Amino acid sequence: MLTNKNINYVHFDLIDSTSTWAKKNAHVLDHHGFTCITAEEQTHGKGCHGRRWISPKGQNIYATLFFCLPKNFPFVANLGQVMSISCSSILRKMGFAANLKWPNDILIEGKKIAGVLCETTKVDDVLGIALSVGININMTEELLSLIDQPAISLAQLSTRTWQIEQVLSPLLAEFIENLEILKIEGFAPFQKTYEALLIVKEHSISFKEGKELMQGQYHSISKEGQLRVTLPNGSITSLTSSEISL
Repeated sequence: MLTNKNINYVHFDLIDSTSTWAKKNAHVLDHHGFTCITAEEQTHGKGCHGRRWISPKGQNIYATLFFCLPKNFPFVANLGQVMSISCSSILRKMGFAANLKWPNDILIEGKKIAGVLCETTKVDDVLGIALSVGININMTEELLSLIDQPAISLAQLSTRTWQIEQVLSPLLAEFIENLEILKIEGFAPFQKTYEALLIVKEHSISFKEGKELMQGQYHSISKEGQLRVTLPNGSITSLTSSEISL
């Protein structure tokens, strides 16, 4: 049973998407605290850039943390990054060498184990945040093969099964602590930690600017969390939301 006195929990055996439910019901959820929506199974799980998040029953973490921030909150773009840092930190404390692919993917041994999706919705005079995280916990190799990119699970890595709350409870606690830092100091306190976890430093980077496919080399992470890329002509461009390939 998930417990955290600062969080209200809503659980479903079956749902289309925890993030979709959170946004649809934002007006009745607690606007002064946190609500965590979880599911045993999703029929239309959502990943970044409109991708489907494969969500078999009882295998993984499918969770959306809903909370509200001021409408003019300046660090919305960093919420997913802070959740990905929190997730990587918890996995490392469990003994798994988790790394990050900019902006919000969590990888182990070069394979995706978790992803983060941040969506917003207007709620009265505040901004509703639906911050979703999916983590492959007990997924088998057969199910992992259905994913459109190399993927791995904790069970595959450790040859044992895991309880969902072993990962989700400490993750939510760590994120809420980190959120308070973000509110006061912005992304700057996380910059070095985030940069140290990136695997992108070892690879060439491809990304789209408009319809044009661009290539470059990793330069740095800005204090705002942007990915700075050195282009072949020597100039530096900053990416805020582009999808990258390594």
